Amino acid sequence: MGGSRVTGTRIYCVLFCTLIKAVISTGLGKCPVYPPLPNYDIQRMTGTWYEVERSFYLVEITASCTELNVTLNDRGYLLITVNTLNKWTNNPSTTFGIGIPSYNGSSIFRYKLNNRLPYIIGRLLPGAGLYNVLFTDYDQFAIIWSCTSVSIAHSDHIWVLGRRREIEAPVRAQIYAIMQELRLDPDRLIISKNNNCSDTSLNQI
Repeated sequence: MGGSRVTGTRIYCVLFCTLIKAVISTGLGKCPVYPPLPNYDIQRMTGTWYEVERSFYLVEITASCTELNVTLNDRGYLLITVNTLNKWTNNPSTTFGIGIPSYNGSSIFRYKLNNRLPYIIGRLLPGAGLYNVLFTDYDQFAIIWSCTSVSIAHSDHIWVLGRRREIEAPVRAQIYAIMQELRLDPDRLIISKNNNCSDTSLNQI
């Protein structure tokens, strides 16, 4: 990645993060409030993404080689196919979901599994909920965040997605800097298991 490209993205993020610092809460209480990403281009979010790092998430404890294939339907909804391998049994798994933007052009979307269950039940299934694309350069990485308020506390999850299964060190450092600007601790992240994925039926890098 060129140095000017890193600098440009960094300056843009600093300006954006400065605007939202005043509205972010920390510690106990309800979920922090992040505004939608300015000038978000949902069309550029389509294509293949790979999970590179994430915070601890019980639902994904056995998952490895996580790959997301994202398309748009004619209503502007995200159609998301998630392929994984069970790291213990090596069995593949595929789930289909739909992401409905809060409004046209919003980086915040509600995700639910694509099934025949009533919406009120489907939204309670593991993985369903409100997600926010906190930051992305579209070509290399995206930082995805989800949070649920529970009584007097909240629980949030972070995912770092890449266009490749591995992200180079300078880009990784940039991601961590962006997270710190957003008051998210990079030390919470766990490197996703992406070993021997080329031997699976998943799409190749």
